[in-house]
Amino acid sequence: MGAGGRRFVPLQVRVAVTGFNAIGGVMLTLTLAAVGVLLSGMQVDPARQGGTGYLDFVLFFNAVLFLFPLAVVLVFLGVRIRRGEHWAWLASLVFWAFVGTMAPLLTWLLPAPLPFAVVPALCAVGLLALLLTPQARTHCADVDD
Repeated sequence: MGAGGRRFVPLQVRVAVTGFNAIGGVMLTLTLAAVGVLLSGMQVDPARQGGTGYLDFVLFFNAVLFLFPLAVVLVFLGVRIRRGEHWAWLASLVFWAFVGTMAPLLTWLLPAPLPFAVVPALCAVGLLALLLTPQARTHCADVDD
């Protein structure tokens, strides 16, 4: 324990937590944009879009709304990892492994542009690499105080 009761936080953990907060902020921005689009009262004629365009439009923006809880979870996990809590470190490993696997898979299943697979996968790999460093593992070790 450092001076004043504050615990030293390794650079790798601080960078990972900053990444969690940045990604959470982007997700929150996308969620607020989706809410704005859905509440704007756009007049769309499904028949003129081949019948499925409107449904795709609504489903996409409703799916984007699910980013809000994930953004909250990311910021919460970042705070807990910074405090050195082992369960948060494990949950983050599982979360980023899931994101790194599912983003490319969903991009392959749904014909989406390549950046929708590459960017989340690279973020997940980078954050996993930071969390798996010896300094981060030691910081979040499950030890009885």
